[in-house]
Amino acid sequence: KGRAPDALASLSALSLGDCAIVSLKYGFDVDIDAGNIADYFMTKMTVAGSGRITSAERVATTRPESIFITSPHTETRFRMSSSCRHLTTRVCRQAVEDRLIQKIGRRLHTPLEFELEIGSDTEFGRAWWQLMGHICELSAAAPGVLANDEMRAQYSRTIIELLLQSALHNYSEVMCLADPRVSPRHVRRAQEYIEVHLAEIRSVVDIAAAIGVSPRTLQNGFKQTLNVSPLEYLRHARIQALHRALLAADGSQSVTSLMTSVGIMSFGRYAEYYRKQ
Repeated sequence: KGRAPDALASLSALSLGDCAIVSLKYGFDVDIDAGNIADYFMTKMTVAGSGRITSAERVATTRPESIFITSPHTETRFRMSSSCRHLTTRVCRQAVEDRLIQKIGRRLHTPLEFELEIGSDTEFGRAWWQLMGHICELSAAAPGVLANDEMRAQYSRTIIELLLQSALHNYSEVMCLADPRVSPRHVRRAQEYIEVHLAEIRSVVDIAAAIGVSPRTLQNGFKQTLNVSPLEYLRHARIQALHRALLAADGSQSVTSLMTSVGIMSFGRYAEYYRKQ
């Protein structure tokens, strides 16, 4: 829309296997309805100018001060001004999810979703700008280096690792708490059971019985490996689930019904927990 007669678009792309980096400038105002890009996470950096992104119900201005990460299952639309230039990194959803499963030691029960907007001045933001700049400079200065399949694959692995380790997402806490290198098997099983049965659990006894250990064993396991009690872990999981439900709500459900759906019955107490987190 709104194309100037003498405008020239520019596009360049670098494939790294599971990831690809695309530099794009249209040179005119344009609206892009990306819909659901089911196979990829898209990480967008605005190098120049500004634009607008609409993802689910959220609308935000794209600018160099922020990095945006769109999710495969969310409908997304973009508006780019004539002066806007994006550097977009397309990351294979399956590769990211496979690596996340390796890190937490179990399958995913809900889709992986990153925080939509992350500041460029955060640790992740600074690292992302540095990494993308390095790869682009290397491609321009020594293109033969990135002609090597293993070298490209290594950069893809680095990109995926940086996303999972430093960008905020709905499994960030699980990654920290459920490291399979330090958590005994019964703790990992309890974590998986909690995530699946949030609405049903009433006490630590319920969790212990479901995985076949005593409440004391479960309590000691959580304290020794995660430094939290099973109930504290359960409370945090419910608050995280409520937060995701509130973000996805279409207005047809009340807050009370959403709280109940994740097992929250003490509304006043959890409202205070939610505000603190």
